[in-house]
Amino acid sequence: MNKNEQQASETETEEHVRLIAQAQRRIYAYIFALVHHPADADDILQETNVVLWRKRNSYEPGTNYFAWAFAIARLQVLSHRSQQARKGMIYNDQLLDEIANTASTESEQYDRRNAALQNCLQKLDATQRDLISRRYQPDGAVNSLAADIGKTSKAVSASLRRVRDKLRQCIERTLAAEGHS
Repeated sequence: MNKNEQQASETETEEHVRLIAQAQRRIYAYIFALVHHPADADDILQETNVVLWRKRNSYEPGTNYFAWAFAIARLQVLSHRSQQARKGMIYNDQLLDEIANTASTESEQYDRRNAALQNCLQKLDATQRDLISRRYQPDGAVNSLAADIGKTSKAVSASLRRVRDKLRQCIERTLAAEGHS
């Protein structure tokens, strides 16, 4: 393998690691919605990660990574369900399919709402964007934020409420324009 091929391979590996890391919470939530047992969800997530890594070359860059990962996670849940059935635990296949479809739909809705939020955040003026950003930092309590900018907590809370209302309305308009609610 020449140096360029090695660099390309390392870049692809780094990108896949980044995608897996970004997807962890959502994949776990999807799995947990299907199995409703934290320890089982943890085990299935680990198995899913192994399969995602082994099959990383079958992922088509530019396509929906979450859909691909959810499909693999669903197969891991089904495998887990089969193992549990052999142990005498019974799952309802139809119910599992309905839960999987609902979780997938909710994930797509989350993606649309998140994209709309990012778009709407960019439409805020710099002061509003800074206020929202600072509020949602780990140390972003209203009282400390108010002290930092020299306003009362009540004034900061009112400003935050107005910005949140503006964001909510923008998100609703954006989703409605796209034909979603």
